[in-house]
Amino acid sequence: MEQEQFLQETRFIDISNPILKERTYALVDGVHDLREQVKKIFFFVRDEIKYNPYTSFIHLQDYTASEILRRGEGFCIPKASLFTAMMRILKIPAKLYFADIKNHLAPAKLRAVMGDLFIYHCYCGVLVDGQWLKLAPTFNREMCAKINVQTNDFDGFHDALLPLTNLDGELYVEYVKDRGDAADIPFDEIIQAFKDYYGSDLTEKWPMSHL
Repeated sequence: MEQEQFLQETRFIDISNPILKERTYALVDGVHDLREQVKKIFFFVRDEIKYNPYTSFIHLQDYTASEILRRGEGFCIPKASLFTAMMRILKIPAKLYFADIKNHLAPAKLRAVMGDLFIYHCYCGVLVDGQWLKLAPTFNREMCAKINVQTNDFDGFHDALLPLTNLDGELYVEYVKDRGDAADIPFDEIIQAFKDYYGSDLTEKWPMSHL
């Protein structure tokens, strides 16, 4: 079956890691409904793993699910890696979607070095009752409140992607290029794309504190 690949361990989705497994099972302890399990994991990754775009992204461990759990922070790809791993631990098929997006309200210091186009933004697909739901556990609730953006809540039945506008109706996130889906993070492809678009110097000196 095609969906079998979305249940497997991969280089970054390290579902056999004992600490990762223990934390996943603890989060859904006593929760037997499938959709409620997905919600529990979604809200954990969204809010308890803090969004931080200034962390390292050039090493393999920067994307490994168990390492992201240990760090407690990351940007969209690492957070999606962790969410995907937790889904697979629960035997729920999960995959990774990639897209280029424009963040029209990105912080000034981030725009100064990267502009407003963020290539290889990552969110997740979860198979629930035969339907692939698209979920982005990217921005934590506190950050959304700070930047005047509606938190992307997940009700268990519908997609939960980043909002297109902020609470004042200003353009926020714009999806400009679909890069497809994958069972694992295409690390080499992403790093090369970062070097090509943002420049090798910026990519190799990241995180931003090193610039």
